[in-house]
Amino acid sequence: MNLKLRLARALKAMPLRYWLVVLLLAFAGRSDAQTPTNPNNPSTGCGLPEQGGVIVESVTTYNLTKNCTMTGWLEIKTSQTPNITLTINGMGHTITSSTCLNTTYLCNFLIVDDDGEATVQNVENGRSPNVKVIIKNVTFNGSDVRFLRPRRLQPDNVVRRSAIGAGILVDGDLTMENVTFTNGNGIWVRAKGTATLTNVLFENSRVWSWGFGTTPKGVLLVDYTGNVTLNKAVFRDIHRAVVYVRKGGRLSTTGCLSFIRVVTHKVSHSGFSSNLGSWSDSSTGPCTGEIGNNGQAVVAYTLPTLDCSQPPLPSGGAIEGTVVYTLSQNCVCVNQITIAAGANVTINGNGFNINGCETGSPHILIGDARLTVNNANINRIRIRNYGGIFTLRNSMIAAAPRTAILNYGWAYLYDSVFQDNTGSSSGEGNVYYAHGWFGRGLAIFGDNVFRNNGPTEVEAFTTGPSTRIYLCGENIIEGLSEDEESLQFALFIAENGGAILGCNDDHPTPVSAAAECVPAYTDLPADMLLGAIGIIFYKQTCPAAIEVWEVLPDSRGQFALRVSQPEVDAVAEGVVACSSNGRTAVRVGLTEPVRQLMIHSKAYQAPGLRGARDILISVGPDHEGKVNHIVLDNSLEGHVLGTVTTWERNLPCSPSAPSFSSQAPPAAAPAPVYAPPVSAQTQQADGSIIHVVRPGDTIWQIGIAYNVHPYRIIALNQLDQLRNGGSYIFPGQELLVRPAQ
Repeated sequence: MNLKLRLARALKAMPLRYWLVVLLLAFAGRSDAQTPTNPNNPSTGCGLPEQGGVIVESVTTYNLTKNCTMTGWLEIKTSQTPNITLTINGMGHTITSSTCLNTTYLCNFLIVDDDGEATVQNVENGRSPNVKVIIKNVTFNGSDVRFLRPRRLQPDNVVRRSAIGAGILVDGDLTMENVTFTNGNGIWVRAKGTATLTNVLFENSRVWSWGFGTTPKGVLLVDYTGNVTLNKAVFRDIHRAVVYVRKGGRLSTTGCLSFIRVVTHKVSHSGFSSNLGSWSDSSTGPCTGEIGNNGQAVVAYTLPTLDCSQPPLPSGGAIEGTVVYTLSQNCVCVNQITIAAGANVTINGNGFNINGCETGSPHILIGDARLTVNNANINRIRIRNYGGIFTLRNSMIAAAPRTAILNYGWAYLYDSVFQDNTGSSSGEGNVYYAHGWFGRGLAIFGDNVFRNNGPTEVEAFTTGPSTRIYLCGENIIEGLSEDEESLQFALFIAENGGAILGCNDDHPTPVSAAAECVPAYTDLPADMLLGAIGIIFYKQTCPAAIEVWEVLPDSRGQFALRVSQPEVDAVAEGVVACSSNGRTAVRVGLTEPVRQLMIHSKAYQAPGLRGARDILISVGPDHEGKVNHIVLDNSLEGHVLGTVTTWERNLPCSPSAPSFSSQAPPAAAPAPVYAPPVSAQTQQADGSIIHVVRPGDTIWQIGIAYNVHPYRIIALNQLDQLRNGGSYIFPGQELLVRPAQ
C-alpha cells in the first residue's frame, strides 16, 4: 500500500471532534480571519461585540469590564425580535467610536428599527412598545466622527440616504441613568418612543443644524412620536442646535437643568414656532456637583485672551454672562469668538482696532444673545448673528473676507462705515445678508457710509417673509455717479415678503437696542384667535403692547383694553388693568377658578417651578355667562400656556371673588340674553336688497331672514377681506343681500 493511501485511511479513521478542533485552530491562525459578530460571543474582552451585531435574544445584558472601542453598531430588528429588553451597564467605563465598517450606518452606536435592511433608522413606523433599552453608568465618546445618515429604501425602490442620522435611536422605551455624551458630531439621542434620561451630560458636541428648517436636528432630538423626560441634565459647549422637539413630540424637564456655553435657543419648541412640539419645564435651577458618568456639572473654563483691554478681550472661545470690554490699544488677533446664549457683551473700542487673524476664518458669532460695539474698527472679521441682537455705533467694519454681517436676528447699525468688504457673488450683499430662519432677520441702517465694497452692486440683501430693512437718516454709498445716486436705495434689496422701509410717519421710528426694546414688524398687528376670547392684537410699539377686542353678542367688535409691558412689569401680583365696562381684565397671576383648571393641564407648570410668572387675560361674561381666559407665560409676548372657560357671577374686574363651576353654569347665573330676530327689509326699485344693520343683528341672522347663505353676504360685501372673516358688522352699515335684477 502506498504512503498516500495509508495516510488517507488514517485520517478517515480519526473522530469528528478531532476535525472540529483542527479546523478551529486553523481558522484562528489565519491573519485574515473575520472577528465573530454574534453579540453573545464577544471577542474584545470589554463586554461588547467588537463589530456590533444584531441582537436576537429577548433578554440581553452587556456589563463592560473595561473601555471599549466600537467599530460597528448594535441593532434591534423589531420585525425579527419584537419583544426584547437590552441592558448596557458601562460600570463607569467609556465606549469610543472608531473607524466605521461600512456605509450602512456610519458610526452610529445603537439602532432600533423595523427590519434593519434597506428601511433603516429613519422609517416613520411609530414606536415599538415592547422594546426596552436600559443604558447606565457609561460615557459615549464620539471622537468627532460624524453620525451620518443611513441608507433608506425610497418609494421608487431606490436606496438613498435618509434625512436624519443619530448615535442612538430608539423607538421603544429608553431609560438612561448616569450617562455622559462627549465629542459628538450629529444627533446623540433620537427618541421616537418614551424616554427617561436621568443624570445625563451632553458636552463638547455639535450638530449641523440651527434648530430650524425642514430637517430637524439637535444633540437631543425628541421625535414626532417621542415623549421624553429629562431629570437632572447638563448641556455644555454645544455648537448650534441643543434640544429639538419635533411637532407632536413632548419634552418635560425636572430636577436641575443647565445650558452652559451653548449658542442658539436652548430648546426649540412650540414657544418659538407652531411647527415644533411642546416643552414643559419644571426644572429647579442649575446643576452642581457630579453629573453624568462621573463628570462635573461645573468645570473650569479659561478663555484665550488678548492684552488690549480691561478686562482682556478673548482671542477665541465662548463669552458668558454680562461683560463690558474697554479697549486701551489695538487687538491682534481675533480668531473665532462666540457670544453664548443669554450673554450680554459690550465692546467700547475708543477708536482702536480689533483685527482678525490672517489665517483661518475669523468671526464673531452671536447666539441667542446680545453684542454691542461702540467706536471700534473691526478688520477682517465676519459678524454672524444667529437669533440675537447686534448693535454697531460709530464704528467701522472693513475687509471682511465675505459678506460682513450675516443676520438671522436683529441688527442695529448706526453712524458707521462699511469699507473694502469683498462681499459675495452668490446672491448675498457686499455688507449685509439676512434670512428669516429664526422668524426675524431685521436690520436698521441709520446714517451710515458704504465705501468701495464689492464685487456686486448690492450692499445689503435680505430674503424671507420675516426679514426687513429700515433705512433711516442718510445712508450714503460713495463713488456713485450723479445718475446712479438716484438709484442708491435700490442697492438695498429685500425680497420674498421683505420691504425696504424708511423712518417716516407711515412706519414707526426704530428704537435703539440700548432701550432694551425691539420694534416689531410694520404689517398690521398680529392677531390671536384663541378660544372664545375674541381677538388680541399685538401692537407694533416699543415696548410691546396688546389690545384686546371684545366680540359682543350683537357681533360688533369693540376696543376694550390696551396694556403695555411696563404696566405688566410694575405689578407683582394682581390686576394690571381693566376695561371701562369691566368685561376685560389683564392681571399678573391666576384667579383661583383658572388656577384650579390649569393645574390639571399637562402643559402647565407652576410659576415657581419654571422661574417665570403667569399673565392672565379674561373677557366676559357672554350671553351664556361664560368668561374666557388666556394664560400667557411671563410676558405679553410669552407663549400660550392654555385657554380655559369658567362660569362666573361677576365681571372679570369685579371686586367680588368669582364663583365658578367647570361643568355647568351656577344656578344663580344670569338668564341668557339673545339678540332679537332680524326683520327683512324691502327690496329696492331695481330688484336689489340692501340691509341696513341694526343693533343686535348678526351676519347669520341676516342670512336666515332673507333665506340667503351668510357666506353669500360675506362675499358680496367683501367681508372676507377682513381678518375676522366677516364677523364685524356695525349698526348703520349697508349690506348688499341681493344684487339688482
